[in-house]
Amino acid sequence: MGFNSRRSGCSPWLRVFLVASGAVMLAGFATCAAAYGQDDTRTAGADRTQASKGQIVIGDEAIDPIQPIKPDFVITVVVSGESEPSGSYKVDSVGKVSIRYAGIMTPVSVKNMTPAQAQDAIASFLKTYIKNPVVSVTITDIPRASVFIGGAVRVNGKAYINSDTTLLDVITRAEYTEAADLSQVKIIRRDQPDAIYVDFEKFIHSRRGEKVDEGLNPPLKDKDRIWIPSRSAPGATGTISIFGEVTRPTAGVPLRSTAPMTVREVVNLAGGPTLTADRHRVSVRRFGMDKPLVVDLDKAEQGDLANNIELRADDTVYVERLDENAYINVNGGFVRPGKLIYDKRTTLTQAIAEAGGPAPYAKTKKGYVQRHPDSDPKHTRIIPFNFNDILAAKSQDIELQAGDAIYIEPGGPPRSSMGPLEWLGALTSTSYLFNSISGRRLD
Repeated sequence: MGFNSRRSGCSPWLRVFLVASGAVMLAGFATCAAAYGQDDTRTAGADRTQASKGQIVIGDEAIDPIQPIKPDFVITVVVSGESEPSGSYKVDSVGKVSIRYAGIMTPVSVKNMTPAQAQDAIASFLKTYIKNPVVSVTITDIPRASVFIGGAVRVNGKAYINSDTTLLDVITRAEYTEAADLSQVKIIRRDQPDAIYVDFEKFIHSRRGEKVDEGLNPPLKDKDRIWIPSRSAPGATGTISIFGEVTRPTAGVPLRSTAPMTVREVVNLAGGPTLTADRHRVSVRRFGMDKPLVVDLDKAEQGDLANNIELRADDTVYVERLDENAYINVNGGFVRPGKLIYDKRTTLTQAIAEAGGPAPYAKTKKGYVQRHPDSDPKHTRIIPFNFNDILAAKSQDIELQAGDAIYIEPGGPPRSSMGPLEWLGALTSTSYLFNSISGRRLD
């Protein structure tokens, strides 16, 4: 058994070359297969690390594995033999997850379903693309009780708590700054009309043997809002904070005592809104008010006093993020594939131009727009287009809707023709590799 160089007409040197070529090919196949199988796992791990960065989480809570799925749950979907739709998904505010397949995200409703029922719903959607899909769904994270902490601390924002979490637990993890005035910690509670003021400074500096007043370290409740004021800087009457979709989220911005500070000015001080900011939803959280004030940043920048409101001490400005359906997804053969913000009337040619145009060798004659008119995958519309014909005015441009997905197959450069010697070498290498794996002789 084995390769006979005399019978095959190959020299020993050619035999060595073919063995090496086969080894390289096998190594390449193994590397590609490993990378393909590990891609989603690596991404999911990176996303999980990023999600926990700079966030306060106290303790842990057990998850009921068969409870109904609700908004803000995180579920893990595993589709047997399919890496693309498999992964972690966060349930949106209306109870849907956007399942990935063929480079396109499609919303599937799992609201109030058990994991077993969600498996059936996702499998039903995937039957459009996969024959008899085998799906498993697991709840991996659920919303927890939380409080909001802001002011003179290094970690501002939401803090996840347990039933026995106290003010001390949250303040120490939020890392109060040297400028923090701990003698006037303010707590706003949903079921109480008046704010609670705590002299936390006295609690942490109690003397040994002295009876500690536990009332200065109260247990916290879900949706409590905690404010750590800063010692006023010269010429300032307090501080404000700005978070959310801004370039430089900042806590403890001194509030001037001369000219009033406005929403527009504070957003600009934070470097301006990011590309994913919802400019029409900027909320101002003000202690003593149950609901935040919501303003439009575009109108504020135009000088509209109803939106460019004056800020007060301890206000928190929060720039909201655009909803998931406020995007257009551009996938496949484009120079810059990804998400485009849908904030005005947009046509197909405008969206493709914003994505840098088709990539070289993209199959521009066979594109399509995938549309979910009512977010139901059963009502998905596929709108084919020939981009070349649209540019030549032979076909009408397509007006896009929020949530549309555009796809053009990437394609590749044309293969050059092979000469007789190249054909002979390729056939010989392929034949040898096959017979080496199968153990057959080349007689």
